[in-house]
Amino acid sequence: MLPEHLHPDLAGFIETVRLGTVSDAARELGISQPALSARIARLASATGAPVFTREGRRLRLTAHGARVHDGALRVLRSCEAMIAQCRGTEGAAAPLRVGTADAVPKLVVRRILAPYIRADVPVQCREWSAEHLESEIRSHRLDMLITDREPIALRSDDLETNVEGKSAIVLCTRKSLAPVARRNFPEALAHLPLALPAPPSPLRERIDRWLRRHARHARVMIEAEDRSLLHHFAQTEDCLIPVAKATAPLVERQFDLVRVGELAGVEETYYSVRSRWRVPDLG
Repeated sequence: MLPEHLHPDLAGFIETVRLGTVSDAARELGISQPALSARIARLASATGAPVFTREGRRLRLTAHGARVHDGALRVLRSCEAMIAQCRGTEGAAAPLRVGTADAVPKLVVRRILAPYIRADVPVQCREWSAEHLESEIRSHRLDMLITDREPIALRSDDLETNVEGKSAIVLCTRKSLAPVARRNFPEALAHLPLALPAPPSPLRERIDRWLRRHARHARVMIEAEDRSLLHHFAQTEDCLIPVAKATAPLVERQFDLVRVGELAGVEETYYSVRSRWRVPDLG
C-alpha cells in the first residue's frame, strides 16, 4: 500500500481498487468512508474523468481509472524503493522478494538466484501456484517471479520477462519397475500407474496430449501440484513420474530412481519476471 502521508488521494484510490469497496478501504486506512469518498472524487477531478463505476455494492475501474491506477502503481514502486533505500542500514541491500511457482524444479530456482546470493543481496523466497504469484507481482508484493507458465498477462513497461531455460521431459521410476516400463515403451505405459502434476498446469497439458497420442489408456494414480512430492511418491510406490531432463541426474541420485524414456516433443520453459525498479542490475 502507498504510504498515506506521501499522497493520501493515491493511497485511498489504490486501497479501494485492492479491496473493492470504499467502506473496506476506509476501514483499512483508518479513516471515515465520506473522507475516502472525497479523496477519490478529488483524484477523479484532478485527472479529468471518473475513476470508478458501480456494480452493485462493489466498484469497477473505468478505462480512465485503469490508466490512473497504472500511474499510481508506478508512484507506489518509486516510493517503496526510495523508502527502502533511505531506511536501510549503511551498505545493506534491500531484500529481494522472490516468488517461485511450485512446478519449477528447485535446481532451476537455485541457478537463477545464485548470482544475487553471491552479490550479497538478501533473498526472501515464497512458493505458491503460478496464478497466485502473478497476482502478487502485479500488486508489487514481489520483486521477481520464477515460473513455468509464459507470463503473457504480466507484460508491461515496469516488468522484464526473460526465458531462463528449457528442458525436455523424461519418465523416471524405481529400479524394480524400470525393466517392465522400458519393455515396449511407450505402449507399456497403458499398464503402469503414473504420478503427474495436477491440472491445470502447462506441463500437465503437454503430457496429456502426449499420452493421448502414445498411451491412450495410461492410468494416472497420483496428482500433485508440488513436483518434489511426486519424487517422494516415486521413491516408495510403483509409479512413473515426469522429471525435467536437465535435473534428472540429481533427482535420480537423490531418490534412487532410474530413467525409463523421454516424452518426445514434450518440454517445459522456465521464465523469470523482474521488476525494473526493485531487482538489482548485476551487469
